[in-house]
Amino acid sequence: MAAERASEMGDAEAPAGRPPRPRTRLVGRLFMIACVAVVVVTFRDRLPDPGEIWALMTGAHPGWLIVAVTLETSSMRAYARLIRHLLAAGGARLTLPRAVAVTYARTAVSNSLPGGQVLSVAYTTRQLRVLGATTPLIAATLVLLAVFSTMTFLALGVVALLAEPATRAPAAWILAALALTVALTVRFRPRGLVRWLAGRGGRMGAMVRGVCDARAAISLTRRDAFVLPGLALLNWLLDVGCLVAVCLATGVSVGPNTVLLGYVAAKAAGVMALVPGGLGVTEIGMAATFVGAGMTGAAAAAVVAIYRLISYWGVLIAGWGAWLVLNFIATGARPERRPSR
Repeated sequence: MAAERASEMGDAEAPAGRPPRPRTRLVGRLFMIACVAVVVVTFRDRLPDPGEIWALMTGAHPGWLIVAVTLETSSMRAYARLIRHLLAAGGARLTLPRAVAVTYARTAVSNSLPGGQVLSVAYTTRQLRVLGATTPLIAATLVLLAVFSTMTFLALGVVALLAEPATRAPAAWILAALALTVALTVRFRPRGLVRWLAGRGGRMGAMVRGVCDARAAISLTRRDAFVLPGLALLNWLLDVGCLVAVCLATGVSVGPNTVLLGYVAAKAAGVMALVPGGLGVTEIGMAATFVGAGMTGAAAAAVVAIYRLISYWGVLIAGWGAWLVLNFIATGARPERRPSR
């Protein structure tokens, strides 16, 4: 999917920890709206010509646009396969079409409603329970989805920072410091480290407790250790591929390092903004990265607009369609159960 993967990272802690307080969400959104307003007012004289943006969008190569849509659809299917594989590891079978429908629907809920990340978790739990999955298995699936999605995105971010010459040196120093910190932590707390982390309050403790519970509910094989992160990474890479195809469709020449860095920066900004789907913040962050790399304002705006039409609005429309189908059409037979591996 990509599934607006930024929102899926936001779902990461919802099964295990408390959702952010409504007041915190409101303050965060008001702050981001104020920042966007300041940027627009300050740089209004430098904003690209709407006519030029429209000309680039309408002149996009249809073949590459089809490729972009195909890649985004494949991204959604990769995430659906990840859900299906985790459920199968816990002894529940889910058909791929139903998994795809649930993936689209939960993404629509997450990316369009206030508090969508929490509502998405509740919606997914209800859908999987209707299909016969047990509550511990559902909770474990949601936690591991979040863990694999977040970890692979962080790995993608590291690659983006190290590949870009402007960020390579500071990123290398930060990674070295983190590696040293982890090594010292393991060295001086070799026993009971997981128990110590689980006993800590806040989101970290909640996440560790959730992972420990998930390991008890889902039995993963050595093959799963490669398949599950591979599907999570494939989900992100196909979404990046959609962005690359949009660049090619508009005839914009931009290096792969810049595309990846702009993608990672935009998704991270969308998560921190606490706005459903990162709407507004994602677009500004991605466009700013591209402009900073030498792309014209009109070209950056056209690329971002087309990419978001496909990866956000297109997925949103399809997701609410899937929501209607799942809620108003018979759910069919319950999934088969088989012993955990």
